[in-house]
Amino acid sequence: MIPIYIMADSQPFRLEYLVIAGGGGGASSPGGGGGAGGYLCGVPGEQTGGPATALDRLLYFGGESITVQVGAGGSSNTDGTSSIFGDLTAIGGGKGGGGTSSVKVAGDGGSGGGAQAISGVSPGLGTTNQGNDGGVGLQGGNFPNTYQTGGGGGAGEAGSADGASRGADGLASSITGSSITRGGGGGGANANGGTDSGDGGGGQGAYGTIGSAPIVAATAGGVNTGGGGGGGYDNNADSAPKSGGSGLIVIRYTSLARVIDYIDPGLTYSYSDDGTWKRYTFTSGSGSIRF
Repeated sequence: MIPIYIMADSQPFRLEYLVIAGGGGGASSPGGGGGAGGYLCGVPGEQTGGPATALDRLLYFGGESITVQVGAGGSSNTDGTSSIFGDLTAIGGGKGGGGTSSVKVAGDGGSGGGAQAISGVSPGLGTTNQGNDGGVGLQGGNFPNTYQTGGGGGAGEAGSADGASRGADGLASSITGSSITRGGGGGGANANGGTDSGDGGGGQGAYGTIGSAPIVAATAGGVNTGGGGGGGYDNNADSAPKSGGSGLIVIRYTSLARVIDYIDPGLTYSYSDDGTWKRYTFTSGSGSIRF
């Protein structure tokens, strides 16, 4: 076990953090994009989901046991799993909505899933300070050749904000030492053209006309980005919807520090120390750490 260090025994200390939930899966027949997992940022000068001003840093005194859970991405037509760090819960991304008659309703979440290709149907809703709503869909006048589903919501904007079926952009953080964008929404399936994923790990939605080749396949949300999965047409391999990306938890604090007593073996993590910050990046699993 790699030791974590906290400041001298009885002194309080503050943690900066990034907690991202698993992204929602894209939907099928035809399906909207999955919403990004909730995005909670406690790094001064950065932004939490919305975007909004960063949340407060966490204050600890030593002796605390803290629950840690890294949320998994949702499979197709399934919401993502929440990520937890102590009292913080980033909510899993909402699944995309799908279908045209037997409707699969888009899921609410950290960010909401994109709506199916029916005009006037609501997308999934996002959560304040975590993400945004999914995008709406449109059946069009010559279905199935003109439909467009909604893109999944992201940490930085609503689904379809950049165009029909396009996944929403996420937010950038430099908590790991370099600026990386995470929390993008998945693209929804679209008959008329490309369905770009949102910046930040969102998957691309399938596109092309039903019954005509080639169909460009959907892609999954990025690993440890919380990105939403791309929406698809059905459950055939060439056009199936894809899963959301797994979440991530990063904490950092001053390099002037002492050891944390325990990290549960059920947690997968990495450690670095650049002389200013000690950083721990949790990439999967659940358990606890004890200060």
